Amino acid sequence: MASCSTSLAPESVNDDDIIKSQPYSFESLYQQQGIDQSWQQLLQTDDLKPLGTHTRHGSLGAEVDINNQLIETGPYANTPIDAVKRDMRLHTLGHPALDSKDFAKWSRWYQEDGNTQIFRLFKDEVNTSNKRKNAARVETFIPSQRWLPQLGVVREFGARFTVLKSGGCVAPHYCSIFQAKGNNVDHWSVMLRVDSDGALWFYPREDLSKRQLISKNAIGRPFDMKVLDDGLNYEMFIDGQSVGTGQWQRTKEIGFRWGIYVGRSAVPEDIIVLVTGASMK
Repeated sequence: MASCSTSLAPESVNDDDIIKSQPYSFESLYQQQGIDQSWQQLLQTDDLKPLGTHTRHGSLGAEVDINNQLIETGPYANTPIDAVKRDMRLHTLGHPALDSKDFAKWSRWYQEDGNTQIFRLFKDEVNTSNKRKNAARVETFIPSQRWLPQLGVVREFGARFTVLKSGGCVAPHYCSIFQAKGNNVDHWSVMLRVDSDGALWFYPREDLSKRQLISKNAIGRPFDMKVLDDGLNYEMFIDGQSVGTGQWQRTKEIGFRWGIYVGRSAVPEDIIVLVTGASMK
């Protein structure tokens, strides 16, 4: 994996809304053909059985069509997903590391349209791959692009995010839509989170009281996010402006995850997040 030598110089954040785009209506960005079963209906099928175990069976959902012309703009618009070529993995309710060849079987939670990944969680859903309570998620990651911290070497993640629904992103955990995360459960350094009102937050690991409000309402407003991380220092940018820096020492491998992760909270409403052109350097 190539390295990025960009500086991690801190910048101040003012109280103004940092996202540059105005909101688009849900209907102008997102259409679907067919219906998605309720969680209660899905549990009556064999899609995730036996519960509490890893399954590769999958579950199909309604076919989603997004407005690529409005969503796929900016510096990441022309970056292809290339899930097979990049050996991408999918972590969803029924399995923590699905191969890209299996992605199509999990269209209830994950689909692709152009250069955009479509992540969805539905009301009342919970983790079924083990006994961990709640912990609903649908995230992608690339195991081969994890790295050990190296002095003077900065890694970069970048993508365009569009949050369409966030009613299920409730306290205490909200929804993480990006994590700089290592290979154990307590190894994350920084997250990008959205709450049930659509507010977007910078979340630092070392002191959660230093979290920063990026936007009071990100719903329907595509924005570009970039993170720089050298294994100790990290910095996040939204639409080209720094929104926060921090330090968290990592000694094991570091990677990036993106999609939807709910954690300890229940999911009282549906959640939809689009990620365009996810790339790493």
